[in-house]
Amino acid sequence: MKQMLLMMRTFPASVRRLFAAQAMFGIGMGVFSVLLNLYLRSIGFSEEMIGRLLAFQSLCAAIASIPMGMLADRTTRRTTYLLGLVLLGSGLSTLASSRELNYLIAAVLLAGTGNGAMMVSVQPYLQENSRRRQRPYIFSVSFTLMWVTSILAGFIAGWLPRLFAWINPALADVEADRLQYSLWIGVFFTFIALIPAQGMSGRAKSEKPLTAESLENSEKACASNPWKLIARFSLCNALIGFGAGMIVPYFNLYFRDWVGASIPQIGMVFAMGQFGTALGSISSPFLAKRIGLIKGVAVSQLCSLPFMLLMAWQHELWLCSLCFIFRGAFMNMCTPMRQETTMEIVPQRHRARASAAESMSWNLAWATAMFFSGGIIRDYGYDTSLYIAFACYFVSAALYYHFFHPWEKLKKRLQVAVSKPIITS
Repeated sequence: MKQMLLMMRTFPASVRRLFAAQAMFGIGMGVFSVLLNLYLRSIGFSEEMIGRLLAFQSLCAAIASIPMGMLADRTTRRTTYLLGLVLLGSGLSTLASSRELNYLIAAVLLAGTGNGAMMVSVQPYLQENSRRRQRPYIFSVSFTLMWVTSILAGFIAGWLPRLFAWINPALADVEADRLQYSLWIGVFFTFIALIPAQGMSGRAKSEKPLTAESLENSEKACASNPWKLIARFSLCNALIGFGAGMIVPYFNLYFRDWVGASIPQIGMVFAMGQFGTALGSISSPFLAKRIGLIKGVAVSQLCSLPFMLLMAWQHELWLCSLCFIFRGAFMNMCTPMRQETTMEIVPQRHRARASAAESMSWNLAWATAMFFSGGIIRDYGYDTSLYIAFACYFVSAALYYHFFHPWEKLKKRLQVAVSKPIITS
């Protein structure tokens, strides 16, 4: 941890500004992650319709990610990030102010497009505004920061409806209004993120000439066919997206309907889950240093699977809450390592498009799953969705290790070869 804190002090100002924007954005999205499904249910939408709305949002993000990735490569990462933040904030504003289906569809279209633009911008921006030795820590802090700020959002979101009922007693019996006003707090923080985002750097300088070691790694790993590697990353990401789309958007409904938790309890569970995830993701550089990036991704992902099974078998609040916390911690521990691996292997000129391809694959798979996951939960229960997600996560971890472990072994051999002194006669 001391090493992490020392390294954080060396982060460039351009990266710190992005982190500030991500923190505000994380609070806003944290409020929506806890309350949006409950709001949509309170105004009369079924789980199936909620799933389709969220699926459409992910589909829009997937479709938008490719042109947004091209825009980020041709202009700047900052421009694309700001555009995405404005579109996302506009979509969330419409979600928080509308109750008619047509307006909600327009809202998720805007939000999905904005989310796609932001997702293809962050990873290349961090890669190109940092030094090589900082990157494992920067990717870890970036991901952790979103979850840490969501912890605060989880605590806030659970109590916001009661706060508005206390401020205006007339709202005490109108759950939909209390939830709607609470969502506006999330909208506020999303637009506040524009302030630090304005200070992000524009076009990054080209990367410095590579050392002999990193040049050999780059040539061996990606120069021959970078799109083949991108396709493999995308396949593994799609499996995770499909599994996540089966259950993750319904976790708040899972705790209310399957476990019987109240809204404040749901907010507390989500906050603790985000806290566990933050601890897991901040630990990813140390896990990667000990066992390697590729093995770290596979191991952390596999460690989350037993907790998913327990969530499918049990109904007790305390046990399901603990499983939720540990599932999220292990599953999301691998994300910074996955991001770093992608940005390290893929050449600079392909990075935004690689990020776009991964974003598109994840969102398409998420959207596909969500088109029928609500119906599966309605007809067969939450346990069936958890089993499907379990299978997807397991296959993704196995394929990821199969595809990229040879690259990591090659990297280690080259590091040993380059570190040996060259003897000349």
